[in-house]
Amino acid sequence: MPQKPTEYYRPTNLDEALRLLRRPNTVPLAGGTALLATEAGITAAVVDLQNTGLDRLAWADDGRLLRVGAMARLADLDDWLAPLAELQGAAALLRDAIRRAGPNTYRNTATVGGIIASRLPASEFLAALLALDATISLRLPAAETITLAAYLADDERLPGLITEILVYWPGGAGAADRVARTPADQPIVAVVGWRPNGGAPRLAVTGIGPRPARLTTAESLVAAGQDEDAITAAADAARAAASHPGDFRGDAAYRAEMAAVLTRRVVQSL
Repeated sequence: MPQKPTEYYRPTNLDEALRLLRRPNTVPLAGGTALLATEAGITAAVVDLQNTGLDRLAWADDGRLLRVGAMARLADLDDWLAPLAELQGAAALLRDAIRRAGPNTYRNTATVGGIIASRLPASEFLAALLALDATISLRLPAAETITLAAYLADDERLPGLITEILVYWPGGAGAADRVARTPADQPIVAVVGWRPNGGAPRLAVTGIGPRPARLTTAESLVAAGQDEDAITAAADAARAAASHPGDFRGDAAYRAEMAAVLTRRVVQSL
């Protein structure tokens, strides 16, 4: 439905945006895919972040650190990673997750920071960032950096404005698998894995809890090796981690079993 906020601001720098956001009943506007789509209507002032310079994409630390501005759109990140996708597994893993996030119209609007702030429960993009051990920078207004896993773990969304996403760009191998009603649909359950060179696998899941999360117990069970016993134990741990009550797309038992099946497949592929 058409939206009419009580006030509309479009600051030209981050400090001005933070000053405006300290006002009562004032919320940030990123790509608008969540805020502007609400059926309840907007009853607050909005601060449009388009002109705040938060859309930069850059490499740092001699190419070992990917810095993604919170206002970078999925399509921009997809284009940025395209030249690397055939050479680097992390780029291919992220690009696949971006393509699964939604149609082209969505990817050209949705921002990386907005998706994180919305904490979308079925987001394979968030799961891929979790598997890559991403961190996020917040302004509270003081700057603070926390892991994406910690940001998603809290039942209440942490205060502060997301300004940047940081991914230390490792060599390694990634894999992902999912179950959905159709190939183009949002997943019922999805598992994304990343094994850095010389390191232990990292696993993230959607569809078995309120938000995407790391499968830390399953990770610990395959840290020392990926033999059949370890993989079976990791799959059992993924099943045990399921807390989703179930819905029309899949009941609780189905989601738990699919978490186990997909964890096995992903670990075997790493």
